[in-house]
Amino acid sequence: MARISVLMAVYNVDAYVAEALASIQTQTFTDIEMVVVDDGSTDGTLRRVEQIASADARIKVVHAPRNLGLPLALNLGLTFCQAPFIARMDGDDIALPTRLEKQLRFLEENLDVALVGCTTSAIDELGLPIPGLGVSLKPVTQDVISRTLLMASPCSHIWLARREVYDKLSGYREISVAEDYDFLLRAITAGFRITNLPESLMLIRTRYGNISSRLEQRKAHYYIANLYRERMRNGQDSFSREGYERAVKSGKVENGFFRLAMKCVHKGLLSHCRALRYFLLALSVLVSPWQARYFLIRLRLKVALRTPGFQS
Repeated sequence: MARISVLMAVYNVDAYVAEALASIQTQTFTDIEMVVVDDGSTDGTLRRVEQIASADARIKVVHAPRNLGLPLALNLGLTFCQAPFIARMDGDDIALPTRLEKQLRFLEENLDVALVGCTTSAIDELGLPIPGLGVSLKPVTQDVISRTLLMASPCSHIWLARREVYDKLSGYREISVAEDYDFLLRAITAGFRITNLPESLMLIRTRYGNISSRLEQRKAHYYIANLYRERMRNGQDSFSREGYERAVKSGKVENGFFRLAMKCVHKGLLSHCRALRYFLLALSVLVSPWQARYFLIRLRLKVALRTPGFQS
């Protein structure tokens, strides 16, 4: 049995998936299996994954019966993961060579920690650094994680976790744009300790139009935070698919202004001119109240990131 199962659900990432898989195949830690769930791709993703898998017995290719969406595709993949540790990543990201080795070593040396993430660096569609994003900052101490977990997800989606976390939570819930954030807050509620390595071990590809730029994702954050508050008060929450859909529902005008705001953000982050970048980011805040709300939270978080307990 492999020591680590790397779980990856892919959908229409033909241009990136070979590089993502290669970054796992060439890890310094090699006692792994890769479970790749094709979630009904309509481009060449499945064909490319199967071609790569034909030359590497460590790769298991799972065919979803239809496009399930990321949470259910991940849950399907979990049924094929056999290792005591489970690592996550997306089909368009890149793991640096020592990522799995260092995350596993940390969990083996810190038995009280159930899940460990890491610092990440942002890249664009071409794999180049994004001027306006750069290297992320993630909380390290439990105190700071507790104080900021409702501002932003305490870990990126590229963590390594003990299998017992997934078993206890029964995998992901059907929150299609923020399933990782919900998973982490449920893990914390269940008493699992999580943290991050301060070293940048992943390159996260930011593509215009991906789920992180949707208004639904912004609204999902607040829905998930409220579910966490419910669990802290009552020991359980009121999650339902119907409740989630009501919480993230948006009108055409609201969506239109948000899309315009995100166009400004996208152009601003890619700009090498600092003045233009700040102008476009400020314009995005004026265009959409949801972007303004997000911007204020990020400012609060940035202040917290500069306090002891955070690393860059």
